[in-house]
Amino acid sequence: MPLGHRTLSHGIVAFGFFNIDTDCLLLNNSFFFATDFCAWVSRWATSKPPQEERLPIYVIHEQSNIGNLHWSIQGHDHPGFIPAVHRVYPFPAAPEDFKQKPEGWQVRDIIEPILREYATAEDMVVRFDKEKELVHLGEYIFDRAGFREILDYVWRGGMPMWRDHEPPQYVLDMVEAVRNSSHWPFQGMCRTY
Repeated sequence: MPLGHRTLSHGIVAFGFFNIDTDCLLLNNSFFFATDFCAWVSRWATSKPPQEERLPIYVIHEQSNIGNLHWSIQGHDHPGFIPAVHRVYPFPAAPEDFKQKPEGWQVRDIIEPILREYATAEDMVVRFDKEKELVHLGEYIFDRAGFREILDYVWRGGMPMWRDHEPPQYVLDMVEAVRNSSHWPFQGMCRTY
């Protein structure tokens, strides 16, 4: 589930997976897929982080169009994107089955059309400020430690972690790129779990 992550610009913001069956991530009201995010991070770690780059994401501007997952879990018919995904992929009844599925990327063709019903396609401006050691993901500004937290979150599979503690290959590729990176945002990152 999304967890609170520290930003310098907005205090604590929600970031993470919101359904164990999909690799869709949210950053407050911005949505993108972990396959894309990991590919971006891998490229930044391998090449050189760009001073500025525009990346395609989805944004839901009205909170009511995001929806309330907790109400959906409790059986309330609640509007919004997250409850719509929950109706297609409800949580398992057995708590031990509540693990992030590494094959979640395979349902993007089901999730993305639902997302388009509620969100607009926009560009997220990403900036790497080497002098101040800041990473800007859209309007959200992270220091290196905060940026590391969101990379670690994806690596772990968020909360409740990857099923069988086995991340998908695209996450392992990102971790390897980050571990081997000589570029400033990634130095000292990727702990062992």
